[in-house]
Amino acid sequence: MGKNINIILNKKDIVDKFTISKSTIYIIFAILCVLYIWHLGYYPLFNPDEGRYAEIPREMLFSGNFITPHLNGVEYFEKPALQYWITAISMLIFGENEFAVRLFPALCALGGVFCTYYLGTKMFNRKTGILASIILATSFLYLIIGSLNILDMPVSFFITLCMVSFYQFGVTQKSKFLYIFYASMALGVLTKGLVVIVFAIAIIFVYAICTKQIKLIWKLFTPIGIGIFFIICVPWFYLVCRDNPDFFYFFFIHEHFLRYATTTHNRYAPIYFFIPCIILGIFPWTGFLFTSVSLKKLWARLKNSFRYNQYIYLIVWFSIVFIFYSLSDSKLVPYIIPCFPPLAILIANRLDYVDKSNIDLKIPLIINTVIAFCIVLALTITTIKSDFITIREFILFGSPLICVVLISNIISLILWFKYKNAYQIVGITVISAILFSFSVQPIMTEVAEHRSGKDVAQMVNLWKKQDTLIICYQDYLQDLPFYTKSRIALYDYYGELEFGSKHESGKNWFLNKTDLINTWQNNENVILVVPQKRKEDCLETLNIDLDKVEYKDFERYIVIKR
Repeated sequence: MGKNINIILNKKDIVDKFTISKSTIYIIFAILCVLYIWHLGYYPLFNPDEGRYAEIPREMLFSGNFITPHLNGVEYFEKPALQYWITAISMLIFGENEFAVRLFPALCALGGVFCTYYLGTKMFNRKTGILASIILATSFLYLIIGSLNILDMPVSFFITLCMVSFYQFGVTQKSKFLYIFYASMALGVLTKGLVVIVFAIAIIFVYAICTKQIKLIWKLFTPIGIGIFFIICVPWFYLVCRDNPDFFYFFFIHEHFLRYATTTHNRYAPIYFFIPCIILGIFPWTGFLFTSVSLKKLWARLKNSFRYNQYIYLIVWFSIVFIFYSLSDSKLVPYIIPCFPPLAILIANRLDYVDKSNIDLKIPLIINTVIAFCIVLALTITTIKSDFITIREFILFGSPLICVVLISNIISLILWFKYKNAYQIVGITVISAILFSFSVQPIMTEVAEHRSGKDVAQMVNLWKKQDTLIICYQDYLQDLPFYTKSRIALYDYYGELEFGSKHESGKNWFLNKTDLINTWQNNENVILVVPQKRKEDCLETLNIDLDKVEYKDFERYIVIKR
């Protein structure tokens, strides 16, 4: 009897898969591609991360050294080299500009969206797959991280590819999926380190125990797969350790175990830190999230579903990532991105059956509306209190987002109370989510203008000569070397360059007070970049008149020796 039921349900799934035509899917993916690509070169680099991850590949191209990463001329071992290499290739093709340095993370974001579609389709049906891809692509945090040149989106993509390929291996027993699993895990390690192995093994182990498929763990260990992993991964680690004997300790001990287990990087946050990150990050789908991950409803679905294994796989995937980072003493918002693909599929599957389950969408829609008002209120308060954006700029750049967020949620609430048509609400949410995502870009552009050193660099470029020495005063603008194409000397500042400063490459580039005074007095061409709060200290230290201050932006002065 159970077998017959499964056959009937599987036939029903086949019918569902064709309720969305291929042409519709192509159009949706074309829209999502435009969403992630069109704006990449429109705004300057965000400091500090984008400046850093743009400068390292630029220095690789300049020096020809693709083994040892350098940042501002000194060794930088915090992360592996894969993203640097691909960004360098992108720069060779498109030039040293913002579009080139952001292209790889954007493509990884789209890769994650496609993997989510593929897995949702294989687990449930095509409708769930396409809805999951839209939910993921239009989630606020996923969109933002996918538009920036940082490592979190590429590593999320490789984790997603790991999980998708292993799931397919478990279902089909085809070795090609296991080989893809090992290859993607190796590429993830080359992107951000051992965390990819931790997630992959932990998720598979817990899933196998929960579903009583212990044999899956043994099938995971295949000589060919392990060989693929080592062939991809080991050569660079061997070469960089050969050239830099102190790499092993700094990368594997300091940047993995100490970063996770201690507050050495000053990134401590409470254990619940990632809960609001997910709630706000998955907007405008937050309300529907609560209908999908309610423990009571999840247990009912698991208990009565022939798709028990699929739900367990998604829940374990989300839970391992969430718990791992929540327990860490080092937390940053982008870390949580690998949680979003399984959440998107869970939400999409719930919405696919929303009419058949007679789910009341009143509470989810109210939650979305409340969050929408909170977002608008937060933006308004930020504008009023900030000194870098005017009311006029806020209205000009923020009005599309405000209109989409408020109007769409109000309309959805009204229509629900009037018609109680769940599919109508889902359709409106899909359209408004895509419009919301496009309306985020002007806000990003405006914020980037005030998180970048590009204007400072352009002014420096007007004054500098071939032998000009540029010095950052008790500060380091990460994108200044990228935009000036020059190495920057640092006074009374080390930051994350402290490790590299102890090498021979850092000699004479990290100045104390005596060095600074001698450099200022004995060099004809010197430009100082000084934070606003350090201006008086700088003028007093070097005995400089105010008329030497040639340029001021919102946060920094440029002091030029005449």
